[in-house]
Amino acid sequence: MAINDDIRNEMKADMTLTERICLYVPFYKGYRQRNLRRDEDRAVRGEMSRVLQGAKTDLATIQRLHIGTPLMLEVERIRTKVDRYDIDVKKAVNGYSGFHDSNKVLEDDLDKLVQWDARIFDDIKVLRETVEGMVSTGGDASSLIALERGIDCLIEDYTQREALMKGLSGE
Repeated sequence: MAINDDIRNEMKADMTLTERICLYVPFYKGYRQRNLRRDEDRAVRGEMSRVLQGAKTDLATIQRLHIGTPLMLEVERIRTKVDRYDIDVKKAVNGYSGFHDSNKVLEDDLDKLVQWDARIFDDIKVLRETVEGMVSTGGDASSLIALERGIDCLIEDYTQREALMKGLSGE
């Protein structure tokens, strides 16, 4: 979860003197802190997407190694899953709730969301490392099956995150 601390510190450092002074105003302070959490979540998801882009590039390299073999189609299917997952990460619910929304996103929910994203980010880094390792070997059928299972678990985890933000999960 070090990425969260880095992003949080960077965002606080980027605040102007006026913004820091305004944090002492009770209503503004809560509003601003919620926005900072949302920005932090957005930044973490941006970093997740960057790592997923690298995994997709490596999968394209693996696919080129298997041109003309049945594994080429398997790698393409896995790459498509990673691409859809990347799109879901980019368009994820941002932790915003309007005044009249029935499902309110509270500060504790935003904190859970940032922690959830940090955990998922760690899993995405493991995915990237796995795919990088497969580039040198080309990957065989069993390693591709294991990789696809791991991606399916990541997608399921992210689906649960979305349910949490929409108030559909009891976590």
